Amino acid sequence: MRKLAALVLAVLMFIPAPAAMAEVTQAQLAEARAQARAKSAELEGRLADLEGALYQEWLYQDRIESLRTQIADRGRRLALAGFAAREQAVDLYVNFGSNRARGLDPEAVGRAGTRDAYMRTLVAAERDAVNELAYLREDATRLEAELEALLTEQGSENQELQRQVDLLMGELGDANAAYQALYDQWWAEEQARIRAREAAARAAAAAAAAAAAAASGYATSEGTPAAGRTCPVAGPHTFRDSWLEPRPGGRRHHGVDMVAAIGTPLVAIENGVVYGTGWHYLGGINLYLRGDSGDVYYYAHMSGFAGGISDGVRVNKGQTVGFVGDTGNASVPHLHLGYQPGGGPLTNPYQLMVKLCR
Repeated sequence: MRKLAALVLAVLMFIPAPAAMAEVTQAQLAEARAQARAKSAELEGRLADLEGALYQEWLYQDRIESLRTQIADRGRRLALAGFAAREQAVDLYVNFGSNRARGLDPEAVGRAGTRDAYMRTLVAAERDAVNELAYLREDATRLEAELEALLTEQGSENQELQRQVDLLMGELGDANAAYQALYDQWWAEEQARIRAREAAARAAAAAAAAAAAAASGYATSEGTPAAGRTCPVAGPHTFRDSWLEPRPGGRRHHGVDMVAAIGTPLVAIENGVVYGTGWHYLGGINLYLRGDSGDVYYYAHMSGFAGGISDGVRVNKGQTVGFVGDTGNASVPHLHLGYQPGGGPLTNPYQLMVKLCR
C-alpha cells in the first residue's frame, strides 16, 4: 500500500491536453502542478480508506492462519486421545486382575466384588476418554465453522477492496495520460530551445576562438609535426574541437576532450619525463609530461596511474602512463589533454590530435 501512496503523490501530475498544438507555456505547467496538488488532496481520503481495508485484510489473514493452526492441533489431539483411550482400556483389562486385584481384601471382596470394581474403574476411564474426545470434536467443529464464515466474509471484503483499487487506479491512469500528452509536447519544445541555445553558444565560441587565433601565434597546433609522437589514447575514442568553449564559472576550455571507455590505457605522446603527478579538484588525477621536444602535455581526469609512474620517471613514446577516468570535474570518462608547445602558452591541441589519432 505504501507503493500506491507514493504513486498518488508522485505520479499525479495532470492537466487536460490542449485542443490545438500551441506552444506549452510555463503558466500551463504551473496550472498542471496546482491541479495535481488538488487531485492529490481529493484522493487522500480514499487512500486512507484503502489503507484501512488492507489492514482489515491483514487481520483476516492472521485470524485465518490462527484458526487453521488450531484445527490442525485439534486433529492431532483427537488422534492421540483415541489412541490413549484404547491403550487405557487394554491396560485395565489385562492388568486389573493380576496387579490391582492383589490390593483387594480377600475377606471383604469376593470374585463378584472384584469384577464390579474392575468394571467401575473401566467405565470411569472410558467416560473420561469419551468426554475428552467429545470436547475435541465439538471444538474442532466450532473452529471449522468459524473459519468457513471468516473466509466467506474475507471474500466479500476483497471484492470491495479490489473495486476501490480499480477505481483509484483508473483515475490515476486517466490523469497521468492527460498530463503526459502536455508534458511530452513541452519537452519537445524545450529540447528545440536547448539546441538553439547550444548552437548560439557554439557560434560565439567559434568566433572567440577565431579571434584568439588571430591574436596569438600559439592558438593552433596545425604546424606541430607528428613525427616522434603518437596518439595518447590507446583504444577506441572520439573527440571534437572544443577550444575556448565556455565552461562553468566563467572559464574557457583550454584543451581537447578525448572520450573513451573508462580504464582505456593512456600512453606517452612522446619520449620524455613525467612530473606534477597528483590530484586537482577540476582535473582529478592528473600528470604532466615534458617531451624531449620541449613541449608539455597535461593529462587530466584519469582513473589512476600506471605502475611505476611517478614524478621524475622517464617514459618512452607509447608507454602506458595511466588510464581513462572521470575524476575531478568530469561528467563522462575522458582524457582532457592540455598542450603547451615549448612549455609556453596553452595551445589548441585538436589539430595535432587529428594528425596522431585519425
